[in-house]
Formats: sequence, structure tokens, C-alpha cells
Amino acid sequence: MVETKQNHEAKIKDDSKETEIPRIQENDKSWDKHSASYEDKLASTFATFWNICNTIQGLPILVIPYAVRNGGYLAILTLLLVAVASNYTGKTIVRCLYEKDSESGKQKRVRNSYADVGNAFLPKVGGHLVLGTQFLELLFVASVYPLLVGRLLAKSFPHIALPCWLWTLIGGVVFVPNIFLKNLSQVAWTSILTVLSAKLIFITVFAYSLSKFHKWEISFLDHFDASTYPSALGILVASYLSQPFVPLIEGSMRHKEKFDSLMNFSYGIMTLLNVIIGVVAYISFHPNTAEVITNNLPEGSFRRAVNVMAAVLSFTSYTLPMFTIFEIVENSNLPCLPMDFGKSVLSPSVIVFRLWMVTVSVLFAATFPAYTYLLAFVGSIAGISLEFIFPALFHLKIYSRDMSWCNILVDTFVFIVGITVSLTGAFFSGRSMIHTYSQPIVNRCA
Repeated sequence: MVETKQNHEAKIKDDSKETEIPRIQENDKSWDKHSASYEDKLASTFATFWNICNTIQGLPILVIPYAVRNGGYLAILTLLLVAVASNYTGKTIVRCLYEKDSESGKQKRVRNSYADVGNAFLPKVGGHLVLGTQFLELLFVASVYPLLVGRLLAKSFPHIALPCWLWTLIGGVVFVPNIFLKNLSQVAWTSILTVLSAKLIFITVFAYSLSKFHKWEISFLDHFDASTYPSALGILVASYLSQPFVPLIEGSMRHKEKFDSLMNFSYGIMTLLNVIIGVVAYISFHPNTAEVITNNLPEGSFRRAVNVMAAVLSFTSYTLPMFTIFEIVENSNLPCLPMDFGKSVLSPSVIVFRLWMVTVSVLFAATFPAYTYLLAFVGSIAGISLEFIFPALFHLKIYSRDMSWCNILVDTFVFIVGITVSLTGAFFSGRSMIHTYSQPIVNRCA
């Protein structure tokens, strides 16, 4: 006999699930997880590769040369270490979604999100801690992209005398269509655009840098600025914040057994490109390497064309963190939410909530002067917690009985380094923020 929809859903609730069941509308007849339409809702290996690349590619390609300017060889070494550690902790979070089945001996997916892993670490409290930290960090990260678009518009049209906050609000309009996203497969298309536009910028900046070959001096990499390096460190760490996204990405895969290899491949390719653009762009424009590398290009139509690509990059990079925010809240079952909230993917209450979140992210970028320092301060606490501290701590607790001494030492080392970097980054970014806010505020797009 064919199961009823209600019995089928009850069975899914009772059993430990191996996959995350995508949210389906009430009038959707494709609720059977074994149906072809269900398979269509899952992301292919190709789409998964782009989504992983999207988490570690985008804005970083514009600002990593500035990080190398402040740290030299140490910045390059730090970039490699952060990439390796972030790749490890991303796979660690996904591993914590699984437990070994006592009957079959196979790994079974018993958790669906980072928050579920937090609850496994500390019931009732850990999940809320993760959700709050994720929400805060992703909202601030998402707000960077409207700010960047505003600055790019101001640089592209210098003859129009508008304040930076107004350029940011104007640019923020292009982010509104994100409220209509339905699933991660749609996000994958923006991920493709993110990586492709980043590659176009990479090729353009790299090709222009070759014309400066006669200025290259490897000795430029000996430079180290102790006063600004902590801020550069924040940029490098933020470049690899994939942990909030990997449970969603892995849960949407058709072939979950390929996740680890896709992580290794994606991280390897993106890190290689980041190192190349960081070194080449820095030594080409030394000592005046701009915070956003496209601003080192000659003024005129050439820079405008590249800034258009950078604006596309900002728009598409915004989609994944904002979609993750949508998923966090819409699946949270908070008692304060409306009764019809989440019953349909795009119900009126969901649309209103999403529009409000997009508006808040744009207003954050437009309202706060020296926003990057504020972002660095929040990232030093929330971002590093999500990227290094939580994964190591959760893994030690959940898998303590099955871990070798080597794994325990690695997790302990990652945890200690995370705490150290978090405290150091918060101190220096906080000091820079206080100094900046104590000065007269000049409303300009630097």
C-alpha cells in the first residue's frame, strides 16, 4: 500500500535521517524522498563545487593584496595556515552531523545543521549560541557587499557629488531580488557567477600587473606592519568562513560521499589563486596598494568596466550568506514568529521578513562610519568562534571516545589558536574602531 503523506512525514521524524529533507510546499506532490522530483531538488557535484568555492571566493580577491601589504611573508604563511585549518574545521562540522549506526555500523546523518551540532555539545543552550553567533556574523558579512557596491559606484562616477551613504542605499536596491530565493540549487547559479566574475577580475588585475613587471621586487614581501597586521589577519580569516554554510551545502548534495574531496579541491584551487593575486598585485602597486585592489587600476572606462564586474561579484557573493540567514530563522520555530511563517517557501510573512533583513543589511552598511572596523571587531569574536573555536570544541565533546590522541591534539591546538586570534583581533580592531570614531567623521567613499 502507498503511504499517506502524514505517515511518511511521521516516519521521517521518528527515524534518524541520512539526508536533510528540503522544505516543500503544502500543495507540492513531490514529497516522496525517493522520487525523481526530490532528486531534482538536490545539488549536483558540479553545483556543490561552485557553492563551496563561493564560501571562500568573492570579496577576498579584492582585498587580499592589501592584507599582503600589511603582513608580507607572514601574511602569505597565515593565508596558507588559515586555509588548511578552515578546510579541516569545515569537514569537522560535517562529521559531527553523523553518528555510527549500532545495527549497520554505517555512518548515519542524525543532525541537519550547525545548531544541531551545538545542541549535541550543550543541550538546549549550544544550539541557540550557534544560531545567535551565525546570525550576527552573517548579517555583518552580508552588509559588506552593499557597502562595496556603494564605493564602486562613487569611484565610477566621481563627477556626481553624492555622499557615500546615499551611494550605498542606491546600490542596495540590486540586492532586493534575493528575497525570492527558494533553494540552494538556485543559489548555485549565483555561486557560478561569483566565481566567474572573481576569475575575470583576477585575470584583468593579473594581466595589468604584468605590465608592471619591471617594478617587481621580491624584497617588498619583507615588509611587516605590526600596527595594521591584526586587521589584515581579520581579512584572511574572514576569507575562509565556510563553516556556517557547509551543513546546508552537504545536506543538499546528491552524492554526499564526495564532500571531503570537493572541499579539498575547492580550497586548494581558491587558495592558490588567492596567493597569486595577493603577491602579484601587491608587488606591482607597491607601496600604494589600495584596500580594494581595483582602485589601483588607471581611472577611466577601464576601471569602470572592472568595477562593474566587482559590483556583480558583490551582488552574487551576498546571496549565500543572506540565504543562510533566511534558512536559520525560517527553520528555527521561534515562538515569536507568525503562525503562517515557513508553511510556504514564499508566504507573505516570509517575504516581509526577508525584505526586512535585506533592508537592515543595507542600512547597516550605509549608517555606520568606518564599517570595516566594526566588521573586524564582530568577526574577531563571532567569525573566529564559528570558524575555529566551536568546531574544535564540539568535535572533542561529540567524538571524544572515538578519537585518536593525534586528533585530540589537533583539535586542542586549533581551539587554543582560535582563542588567541579572537582576543588579539578584538583588541586591535576595537582600538582602531575607538580611534576612528573619536575623530571627526568625513562622509566619503574611500
